[in-house]
Amino acid sequence: MMYGEVGRLADEGLRLSLRQAENAALLVMAMQYAWAELWLEGYRAAGAALSAERDQRARTRRLIRRGVSPAAAAQALHIV
Repeated sequence: MMYGEVGRLADEGLRLSLRQAENAALLVMAMQYAWAELWLEGYRAAGAALSAERDQRARTRRLIRRGVSPAAAAQALHIV
């Protein structure tokens, strides 16, 4: 009877270690997804900032072409 109990406990120990390894693998994957999301968010923010700057320069050039003084055009005023 003692040998059967030891075998059962050994099997349970093996199952627990496998479950722990699975949880560790899932945690690593979740951390990688979170890191990738943060990394991509930085690139998205940089792209949005560059796009906004480019759009502002284009608006300034359009206003200057329409006869607005460069100083007023550079102030990001919306003239209708």
